[in-house]
Amino acid sequence: MPTFRPAQIRWAVDSGLGPLLRRATAGDMEARKSPLWPLVEGADLTARVMTGERLDAADEMIRVCEGQTPPLTLLKGISICEQFYPEPHLRCMGDVDVLSEPASASIVEARLLELGYRPTSKYPPEFYEAHHHLTPLFHARTRVWVEIHRGLFPAHRRVGSERAFSLANVAAELRPSTFRNRPVNRLSDELQVVYIASHWAFGLRRVGGIVGMLDLVYLLGRGRALRWQRIFEWLDGSLASTYVYVLLSYLSDHRLIAFAPDVLRELFARQRSFGRANLKVLHALLDRYVTEGREFGALVSARNFGILWKDLQRPNSPSGNVLRALWSLRPSRAWLRRSLGGSAHSPARS
Repeated sequence: MPTFRPAQIRWAVDSGLGPLLRRATAGDMEARKSPLWPLVEGADLTARVMTGERLDAADEMIRVCEGQTPPLTLLKGISICEQFYPEPHLRCMGDVDVLSEPASASIVEARLLELGYRPTSKYPPEFYEAHHHLTPLFHARTRVWVEIHRGLFPAHRRVGSERAFSLANVAAELRPSTFRNRPVNRLSDELQVVYIASHWAFGLRRVGGIVGMLDLVYLLGRGRALRWQRIFEWLDGSLASTYVYVLLSYLSDHRLIAFAPDVLRELFARQRSFGRANLKVLHALLDRYVTEGREFGALVSARNFGILWKDLQRPNSPSGNVLRALWSLRPSRAWLRRSLGGSAHSPARS
C-alpha cells in the first residue's frame, strides 16, 4: 500500500476493490501503518457481512423453490463470487440475480413474497410486463434486493435479440451445479464470457466498472480450455462481439489475461463497430475514468463519456460511428445558455 497514492486507495475502495486490496496486502506490515488502512479493513469487513447476507438469501430462495420449480440459474455476482474468486466476499454485488424459466418466474416471486420480500421500483408494474426481469424485490429486514430474470437482456434491445442470448441457446448452455448442496444451474464458461462482457459494456459505470473486468480476469485465469469456436459462432456480426472484443482486448493490452493470439484476431474480424483508432479512444476512456478514477471535467463530462462509449460501439461502420459521436457531442442549447449566462438567444422566427 505504501506504493499507492491515497487517491488510488480511495478509488479502489469506492470501486468495490477494498477486499481485494486487503487480501493483497495482508502480509505487508507497512500497509497497516497507512492512515487509510482502517478504510481498507472496513471495506473488507463490510463486504464479508453483505456477501454473507446475500449468500444466505440465495440459499433461502433456492430452498423454498426446491420441488416447486425447475432448478434456478444463478447469475452475475451470486454465481461468480463462488465460481471464480478465491473467497466470495472479494466480489462485491448489489443484489441477488437468478434466472427462472419464464413459466416459473411467478412461482419464484410468490415464494419470495411469502418470505417477506416486496416489489419495489420507481417504475410501474406495466414496465416489467415485457421486461427481462420481474419487478425487483426488497426485504426490509435483511436489506437484500432480488431480481428474478426471465431472460438475460431486454428483448427489445438489439443485444437481447442476438443468438447468444436467445432462450434456446441459454437453455443449451446451462450447466448443473450446486449451491450449499442444493441443485442449481450456472451458465457455461463460454456463455459467461459473452454475458459478463456484454452486461459490463451495456451498462458501463465509471464507479464499479472495474468489477466486470476482474470477473473475466478470474474466469480466464483458471486455465480451463474454452470452446472459442462456439463463441465465434455466436458472435459473428453481432453487437455482443463488439462488447466482448473491447473488454478482452483491453485486458490483454494490460497483460491481465492471456490466450492464443488468434482469439483476438477472430473476435476483431467478427465485430463491425470500430477500427484501431476508435478502439484506442475507448481504451483511453477506460484507463482514465474507470481504472484510474479521474474526475470528469469540461471536455470529458459524464455526458460526453456516455456519448463516446455508446456511439463508438454502434453496429455501424467505424467512420460512421465517429461522425455520429461528433454530431452527438455538439453543445446543446441548454448547455450554451448555462455557459453564456443566459445570453444565448434562439433565432427569431420568420
